[in-house]
Amino acid sequence: MNRRKVNTAILGSAMLLVGGQGLSQPTPPAVRIGEPTQLSEVWADLAFQFAGQPALLVRVPALAQANPRVLKVSEQIHLTAYSRVCTHLGCTVPLPDRTQNIECACHGSRFRADGSLVGGPADRPLRAIRLELRGGAVWAVGWLED
Repeated sequence: MNRRKVNTAILGSAMLLVGGQGLSQPTPPAVRIGEPTQLSEVWADLAFQFAGQPALLVRVPALAQANPRVLKVSEQIHLTAYSRVCTHLGCTVPLPDRTQNIECACHGSRFRADGSLVGGPADRPLRAIRLELRGGAVWAVGWLED
């Protein structure tokens, strides 16, 4: 067996083992979340389901610079959405508290109301959802890359 055949066999075996995970995952169906006017003030939130996971749409303060996690609907309305599944071990995190913080009850990971990470044991923010404005409504249309 020559080197090319060995490399092909190794690559083929590796792809079978991982089942193609991470290479090309299908995009979940788009979900209509609601109207931006349903979030009348900064930090207002709206729970929904996306790709079989609990998720949250949150109105956040205007940012000084563009952020791929935030959809600018107008000068006043900026929205973000993310999965409520903790990036540590998959527990469902609660809704933000009165101080706009989220603490996972399972192991204490902490996040801001915009899904960004404050402290571990999680080592990354809550998984961001790509948003689009369609016909005046906000839609969840896919996952943003980590």
